[in-house]
Amino acid sequence: MALEFKLPDIGEGIAEGEIVKWLVKVGDQVSEHQPVVEVMTDKATVEIPAPQAGRIAELRAKEGEVVPVGQVLFVLETGSNGKPNAQPASSARAPEPAAANAKASPPAPLPSSQGARPTQAPAQPAASKPEPSAALPRGGGGTLAFKLPDIGEGIAEGEIVKWLVKEGDTVAEHQPVVEVMTDKATVEIPAPAAGTIASIKVKPGQVVPIGTVLFDLATSGGAPAAAPAAHEQAPARTAEPARAAPEPARAAPAPAAAGQGRASDGNERVRAVPSARRVARDLGVDLTRVPGSGRDGIVRRADVEAFAASAPAAEPPARTAPPPRTADAPGAAPAPARPAAPAFAPVTAEAGPRETRTPFRGVRRKIAEAMTRSKTTAAHFTVVEELDVTELVKLRETAKKIGEEQGIKVTYMPFLMKATALALARHPMLNGMLDEKTQELVHFKNVNLGIATDTPNGLIVPVIRDVQSKGILQLAAELGDLAERTRAGKVRPDELQGGTFTITNAGNIGGILATPIINFPEIAILGVHRIQKKPGVVETPEGDRIEVRQYMNLSTSVDHRLADGADAARFLVTMKRLLENPGLLAL
Repeated sequence: MALEFKLPDIGEGIAEGEIVKWLVKVGDQVSEHQPVVEVMTDKATVEIPAPQAGRIAELRAKEGEVVPVGQVLFVLETGSNGKPNAQPASSARAPEPAAANAKASPPAPLPSSQGARPTQAPAQPAASKPEPSAALPRGGGGTLAFKLPDIGEGIAEGEIVKWLVKEGDTVAEHQPVVEVMTDKATVEIPAPAAGTIASIKVKPGQVVPIGTVLFDLATSGGAPAAAPAAHEQAPARTAEPARAAPEPARAAPAPAAAGQGRASDGNERVRAVPSARRVARDLGVDLTRVPGSGRDGIVRRADVEAFAASAPAAEPPARTAPPPRTADAPGAAPAPARPAAPAFAPVTAEAGPRETRTPFRGVRRKIAEAMTRSKTTAAHFTVVEELDVTELVKLRETAKKIGEEQGIKVTYMPFLMKATALALARHPMLNGMLDEKTQELVHFKNVNLGIATDTPNGLIVPVIRDVQSKGILQLAAELGDLAERTRAGKVRPDELQGGTFTITNAGNIGGILATPIINFPEIAILGVHRIQKKPGVVETPEGDRIEVRQYMNLSTSVDHRLADGADAARFLVTMKRLLENPGLLAL
């Protein structure tokens, strides 16, 4: 049997890959999981393994060639034509491009990134939306047992969050089938080919190890012929909101969008990055109508958003016209005044149930496990310092105006991040972690700051790398982008790894003081609290005077096993000096 192996979707934002080096040649016998080819993307270089044992019958791409996601890379012969006793295609394991076979070159998720911690194995280029392309029989069908792929380094299991399809549904190739959550991120697992969901093997809330069969996909006979780009639309389970009036303007492709700048992969499938497909489903946009601005016409997320913004708005549902205002009619009696609604309606027993119950799983449970581990393992010790940030408030107002000219939102966080990096350079004993396997204290020269971010799914800590080498505006731009994608669930797993120190900021919400829990296994964490006006004593050549000043508290928790309270106090003294005199941040 001949199996055609396609280039899988290695990560969000990746639509193509360059063939760096073939590790085999035509005629070679390969075993399951044996690396076959090195592929380079704009994120990293990875080794693509064989999905099962067999013989390399054909290589479809040359070294140096750039191929789109979904293109056949090689043909593998199994059974009587390949290696004896090879497994059938129905049990072929999905390729694992982001698994431990991946090359050790660190990903570069953000500009100027220097990679992960120098003393650790670099983070693997784990995809936020893995799409392991199953090897399918050429020109034939069958039942494919789809296994949970290896989503990233250090991930051994995943929790089934939500099924996006049900048994009997017809799915298109690359259509999302199930949401899976790991301790790194929540990802959508797509169908490796078109077909019908024959059976679902696991239930929502169930935690399963890598390699567990998630569902059976029947590909024999194929799915019913779909209209062009039908798989770009939202799954059938999502009902489109009812409209009061038809939208003739959207019924046909706009002349400017039809066929212009659009790339196809030869199967009537629009080439687009995964984030563009997700946004298109959410907005109900037909990708065949969206002109792509990427290389060779690849549709990107910004293209979809721009297309949706320029499309004619749907007409609002028809409303019944209100009766004429009889009070304005000559001779009509004035309408009785309506009593004002109470500001707060009393809650009664008839208003609904007195409680709700939510399964304790998903991100909330992962946060609970991490917090419990940190609190019961690290010996927490917290130091607090009060800062007069009057000058920082003034500087931030100036920087805010400069940032607006460049489309960058400047908050207080970039200043705090820069001060933290400078302070950690003077107090490196707090910029590190405990390697529990080797029982060694690891300290880092580069500062990779984890920024605790409040999201609808819970507290997530993405990482901005090499803060010590970046300016305020660059940090503001990176922080804005990363925070937006984190709250939208678009952050990549590699962007959640490699932190050396964490900042948690609840100042914009409220609270003047807190004792933050360390982001284990790091040594320390900085808590930032709200700015408030208070009377303060100001020293002048003429003597002391009292005036209204701006104050803020900083709190630092350290693992007292690994650092001393004096270290934390000295660190905060340096932070106080830098932020009370923010011009020092430029030195």
